[in-house]
Amino acid sequence: MYPDYYADNTFHYQSDGWLSDRSAAVYEFSTEALFFGRQDAMQRNSLLPLAEYIRSKGLNPANMKVVEVSCGTGRFHTFLKDNWPTLRTIASDLSPFYLARARDNVNYWKRQRAAELDLGGKDNTGTEYMQCAMESMPLADASVDAVICVYAFHEMPEEARVAAATEFYRVLKPGGLAVLTDSVQLGDRPQWDKTLGAFGNFNEPHYKNYIACDNGGVFEAAGFSCDSKYLASASKTLSFIKPQHSGFGSAATGFSNSSLDVIADSTLAAHASGAAAVAAKWN
Repeated sequence: MYPDYYADNTFHYQSDGWLSDRSAAVYEFSTEALFFGRQDAMQRNSLLPLAEYIRSKGLNPANMKVVEVSCGTGRFHTFLKDNWPTLRTIASDLSPFYLARARDNVNYWKRQRAAELDLGGKDNTGTEYMQCAMESMPLADASVDAVICVYAFHEMPEEARVAAATEFYRVLKPGGLAVLTDSVQLGDRPQWDKTLGAFGNFNEPHYKNYIACDNGGVFEAAGFSCDSKYLASASKTLSFIKPQHSGFGSAATGFSNSSLDVIADSTLAAHASGAAAVAAKWN
């Protein structure tokens, strides 16, 4: 079940890799310390393209199904539930220990924020749990409305990222949304380019390849059209749309990593205060 790149490395020296309850118990503290308290704010940027997708299409979240791959401890999943309590979701991860922690977090969210709602799903939270690699999900073709991936691509070799983009395309309904949030890349913040790759020395063997990778090209090759791009501190969120037709290789504008092409550069202060980020679309 576990790909070699996943099982054979303790990313950023996380104790036991991702395969123990001890690792899952300390993950949120260790990553918040690693990012100097910025992680929650940067993760929330992933909500922006989903919010715009729901608004622009006039969708009822209660009638949607959204998959978060590599959900980890489920902290971002609770942000999804905060914004759309009736949204039907699947929290997916390779680690049974992290999935157990995700279930605990989503159950805590239910008790604190939606105790009165009948949501169905596991524990009446509206969420199901799925242990699998994002490159091979046990889901039917064209069965979900959105796929969200937060902070996982930089820990995957390039061939696994390509396979994941193809799998996202397969499980999404025509017109569906894929959201990718991860590290900024070369060109996103040019003043960081000389030192950005140093994070790869923190037991991150695929990071230097990732920051030079053309994510837009990877998703276009899988059949997607590029949609939006946001920056928030050291993270970047990209979104992609599966065309309504079923063919591959649809035309798209593509992304550049130049900071001039950023649709929205969200500030941490805006996230912390709950202010809405402003996004200007390009044609």
